[in-house]
Amino acid sequence: MVRILHSADWQMGLRAQHVALVAAEVRKARLEAARKVIRTANSQSVDGVVLAGDIFEDNFVEDRLVHEVVAVLAESRVPVYVLPGNHDALTPDSIYRRASWRQRPGHVIILDGDAAVPIPETNAVLLPAPLRQKKGMKDPTAGWTAQADLDAIRIGVAHGSLRIERKYAADDFPIALDAVARSGLDYLALGHWHGQYIHEGRTAYCGAHETTKFGEDGSGQALLVEIASRGAMPRLTPISTGSLSWRSLELDLSQGAGQEVARARSLVADLPHPEKTLLRIRTTGTSLDDDSSLLRGLEDSLLGKGFLHVGMERNDVPRAEAEGRLAELAASSSLLSSLLGELGGPAVATPSAAPDAVKLATRQLLTELVMEVWK
Repeated sequence: MVRILHSADWQMGLRAQHVALVAAEVRKARLEAARKVIRTANSQSVDGVVLAGDIFEDNFVEDRLVHEVVAVLAESRVPVYVLPGNHDALTPDSIYRRASWRQRPGHVIILDGDAAVPIPETNAVLLPAPLRQKKGMKDPTAGWTAQADLDAIRIGVAHGSLRIERKYAADDFPIALDAVARSGLDYLALGHWHGQYIHEGRTAYCGAHETTKFGEDGSGQALLVEIASRGAMPRLTPISTGSLSWRSLELDLSQGAGQEVARARSLVADLPHPEKTLLRIRTTGTSLDDDSSLLRGLEDSLLGKGFLHVGMERNDVPRAEAEGRLAELAASSSLLSSLLGELGGPAVATPSAAPDAVKLATRQLLTELVMEVWK
């Protein structure tokens, strides 16, 4: 029997330039989430903590931060196994070669080799695949073999992207989908993807311990992994570790800015802990001149309610600009001109009767389609 807590992608020292005004608070939350990982490991009485890469944002973070991270890891009552990932790769100038890192306690173990590493007081070993560069086209698990004479629970630890179509890049350390079967593993602990993802029961991304940006579904977690014996299916239990909430709202200004702003206010009214919530408001559709003041009012009022961050991303197109472009295109296209003539509006030479709601909606859809193609 072996029980480990699988975590990864701490990226301590994250620049967080996308939320620059609150970057310090974001970094502080990442350090607190790291403490929660270790506290969870202690309370769950696991046999070890496995950190599957990218513990640091890069190899250039300050020594002060290295000392802070080492202090957090020192609080663990069990061994902590740290794999170099692509952000903190085992290069000649690696953070793991610094004096500040070498001052870590003995139970914090760097997985910098290829040999199996036993987990004390268990019948389990770790098979590490440390990275030695930022990008690579080679499968980091390719060197593992199914050793028939190794009668132990085998846990692989790697950092890269599973070869799932449209979810990996060729230079992103692509990992074969059959890595578990090929290497005779009981479990493959992965890092690199920030959302928790479990593949066929034995391969898993635990997710970043704290969300790093908007749109990272499944982050802010770790995985408690329990394997009863060699060959047994792992029992995987998600553990919440993050504290910040990253929420996105999309406003379609074609529906009317007043209506969309009211909807946004309603959606965020009951969100708990605004002081720990980062909001991204993204606009789409076509907008009127007066919409900007409504949006500024929304942004100001949300900041007044104590949200940690409120960002407005304008992806809408001014209605006048869209209509002007549509008129330009109609002038050179008899088909488009004829269609607009049926729908009515300023882009046609001969105005028709006032369009009804269906005509207005169709014209609006056509305008937005043209703008999307134009962009």
